[in-house]
Amino acid sequence: MDPVVLKRADHNVSRKQISSAAIKVMYRLKDEGHTAYLAGGGVRDLLLNRNPKDFDVATDATPEQIRKMFRNCRLVGRRFRLAHILFRGEVIETSTFRAPVPDDGDETVYCDNTLRVGETGMVTRDNIFGTPKEDALRRDFTINALFYNIADFSVIDYAGGLNDLDDKIIRVIGEPDKRFAEDPVRMIRAARFAGTLGFEIEQQAYDSICRNKDLLAHAAPSRMYEEVQKLFFCGHAKDVFQWLEKTDLLHPMFHDFSHWIDEDKTRHDWVIQTLEQMDRWRQAGLRVHPALLFALIFGEYHEFLIQQLIEAGQAPHDAARNAVQGHLKGMCENVRVPKQAIYQVSDIMSNQARFERVKGRQPQRFIQSRAFLDAFLYFKFSAKAHDRNQDLLEFWTDLRKTNPPKPPPRKGKNAPKRRPDGEEPIG
Repeated sequence: MDPVVLKRADHNVSRKQISSAAIKVMYRLKDEGHTAYLAGGGVRDLLLNRNPKDFDVATDATPEQIRKMFRNCRLVGRRFRLAHILFRGEVIETSTFRAPVPDDGDETVYCDNTLRVGETGMVTRDNIFGTPKEDALRRDFTINALFYNIADFSVIDYAGGLNDLDDKIIRVIGEPDKRFAEDPVRMIRAARFAGTLGFEIEQQAYDSICRNKDLLAHAAPSRMYEEVQKLFFCGHAKDVFQWLEKTDLLHPMFHDFSHWIDEDKTRHDWVIQTLEQMDRWRQAGLRVHPALLFALIFGEYHEFLIQQLIEAGQAPHDAARNAVQGHLKGMCENVRVPKQAIYQVSDIMSNQARFERVKGRQPQRFIQSRAFLDAFLYFKFSAKAHDRNQDLLEFWTDLRKTNPPKPPPRKGKNAPKRRPDGEEPIG
C-alpha cells in the first residue's frame, strides 16, 4: 500500500520549528545522496502544535557511513546501532531504516547485521537494515511512524498515524500481543503517550496491555529506570499515573508499593498530590533530580515502613535508612535505581527527625548543610499534605529567610541548575 503524502501546503510543519542541528544533519545526508527524514515523536508533536523534546533523524545511510560524514558523531547501542551526532547542548539521534522482525522468531542474518529474538519473543539485538516503509511499520504506534522529508518538505504516513492523530488514538502497529512481546516497555510508553497527549488507548491494545503486563519482568531494569523518569517528569505525571492504574501496570513496576496503596484507597492521595507537584514544577520549567522524585512518590510508604521498624526496636535514624534502602534495593530487580539516588533518598528520610530539633546551634548547622534543601522540600510537602507540623514548618521557613543557604562557589556553564523552590541549585 502506498503511503499518504501531505505536501507542504497541506500541513503545518515548518523548518523554522525544527532545531538547526537536526536541519544540518538532514541536509548533509541529503547532499551526500541519502534519504533523510525527521522521524517519530518530533513529527507527531509538530503536527499537534507542541514543542518536541528532541528531534530524531532516520536515513538509509548505515551507522558507519554516518560516522564518516560527521566528525562530531559517536555510535552507540547493541540492540540497534545508532549514531549520536553531537552539537553544542544537543544530540541528534540518527538511525538507519530497519527491516521487520521475522515471524518465525529464528535468528536471521542480513549483510552481517544480526537480529536475535529471545524465548519470550522479545527482541534482544536488532541490526537489520530496511526501507522507509519497513522502518515505519517497525515502530511502536501509528502516531510515532510519521516522517518529514527534508527533500520536499512533505509529511509521509505509512501506518495511518495522521488519522489516529485526528481521532486522538494510541494504536499499535501490527498485532499488539506480538509487538508487546518484542518490547514490553511499549506498554509503559502507551500509558505515557495517552496521559501526555490526552489520547485514548485503542481497545485491542488496551486489552493486550492488561493481558501482558507481567512481561515487564523481562525488560531491562536500567531501561525501566529511564522510562520511569520519563513517566513522572513529562509534565502530565498525574494523567500518566491514572493510565498506569487503569492498565494495572503499576504492579509489575512497583510490586510492594502498589499492593500497599491498594490496601487503602486514601493512600493514593499522597501519590496524586506528589504528581501534581511534579507537574507544577515541570510547567514552571524547574528540574527535579530523581532522588527527590522517589523520596516524594514513595514518602508515605517509607514512613509506614520506618514506623514498623521503630516499633520493632530500631532507632529512628537506623529505621529510616534500613526501610528506604531495603525497599529501593529490592525494587532494583524491576527498576534499577542507581545507588547514589538510593542513598540520597535515604538521607532525605533520615534527616526528617532533625526538623524537630529547634534549640541551640543545631538548626543553623543543619540549614547550611548540603542535605538540608532536599530534606526541607520533603518536610514542607508532607506537612502540607497531612496538615501536620505547621509550627515547625513556620519555624524553619522563617529561619531560612534570616539564614539563607550559602550559594555554591561554581560559576559558568558547569554551575548546577536551579532547584524547585527557585533559590538553590540541584545537587
